[in-house]
Amino acid sequence: MTKIFSAPRAALLAATFLAACAGGIEEEVVIVEPVLAEPSVSAEAAPSAKVSTTIAPRPLPVPVPSHQGAARRGVITAGDIDDALNLAAFSRYQAKSRKELKLPMANLATPVLAQLRGADGKAAPGVRVTLRKPGAAEPFYSGYSGVDGMISIFPASLGAGRLREVELRAIPDGQGAPMVQRLRTGQRAQVQLPFNGKWSPEFLDLAFVVDTTGSMADELAWLTKELKGLVRQAKRAAPGVDIRYGLVVYRDDGDAYVVKNYGFTKKQSQMQGWLRAQSAGGGGDYPEAAARALASAAGMQWRNGKGERLMIHVADAPEHDHRAKAYLQAARTAAAKGVQVFGLGASGVGPEAEYLMRQAAVQTGGRYMFLTDDSGVGYGHMEPTVSCYRVTALSDLVSRVLRSELSGRRIEAAPSKVVRTVGSYRNGVCVN
Repeated sequence: MTKIFSAPRAALLAATFLAACAGGIEEEVVIVEPVLAEPSVSAEAAPSAKVSTTIAPRPLPVPVPSHQGAARRGVITAGDIDDALNLAAFSRYQAKSRKELKLPMANLATPVLAQLRGADGKAAPGVRVTLRKPGAAEPFYSGYSGVDGMISIFPASLGAGRLREVELRAIPDGQGAPMVQRLRTGQRAQVQLPFNGKWSPEFLDLAFVVDTTGSMADELAWLTKELKGLVRQAKRAAPGVDIRYGLVVYRDDGDAYVVKNYGFTKKQSQMQGWLRAQSAGGGGDYPEAAARALASAAGMQWRNGKGERLMIHVADAPEHDHRAKAYLQAARTAAAKGVQVFGLGASGVGPEAEYLMRQAAVQTGGRYMFLTDDSGVGYGHMEPTVSCYRVTALSDLVSRVLRSELSGRRIEAAPSKVVRTVGSYRNGVCVN
């Protein structure tokens, strides 16, 4: 997507975000993958002449006037929606948007929804669980209960089909037999365990997928100022966690590159070097190569086991219509690996990008985050299609998201940090 802006160095967002991660400690570099740059046009990626002539380009989103009044000048503001906690509303939004936008829809039918509680009655995050069809020898899903012991898994998206019931097995740490319980799909269940849960992640794989087209330059410069020190705060929730950083940057066909994948590293200075090598440019039309970038990131060598696998996708434009299905497929690949996708919609983001990014987030256990106009600065931001959210400084929001994932308990904004509230918000759930 292209806007008329200055073009300072791009990808500064992730650079500053990750600068705090190292905490001043330089570790041995672990590069899992070489830098892979996709050509601007390839035989596989290039659309045919027939496709390119039948798909009409979408107009750029109309700028939204910035809010006036109680704005916090100079502070980038944002909100978020956890659609897994508001699944009925999300399903209505998904169906309506599919008709209006004529874009594909992820199959989220018959979800497995549950909250695990330990023998002490407290929420049980970090419990290893498997899901299988009743009577099946092998599970179709293996992972860990999430923040506050929540499980939101979509069998149809994972290729298991539409199931009326599933067999859940909760496996205690160390010795002990698993607890087995049948669950009906489509309704939230409370599962009482005979043991307690405790989330103590052994590692954090944190990858950034960043749109580096010209329209992202100003946003990334502003975000750089806001995100300094975030991960240092988040690390306090999991002292000693082993961190790797990953980077994927992308533009679109016809630009200097389409996708560059730098893999993972443990060394913060190398990550910063990758980011300093980037610049914002290219684009030329609204859609960008988001699907190929997300697929490249999902294909990285994510670690297995008891840890956090987080992907943060920063963008202001969707994938091209004829590749939208590939974007959702990339999210399914991430979900199968236990990778959570957190979308961050920048200024200029339109309905198409929101629709695709929210679907990627909900089916992987992530959240959709979005910038707002409450700061009174920058380009206008589209109002999201959600009934409730709280606006805080972006730095506060992302810090809480990371600390929530690392600690296993949902952390809400302090009242003094809330700039504005929309709708009836209660611990991530819209009650209006």
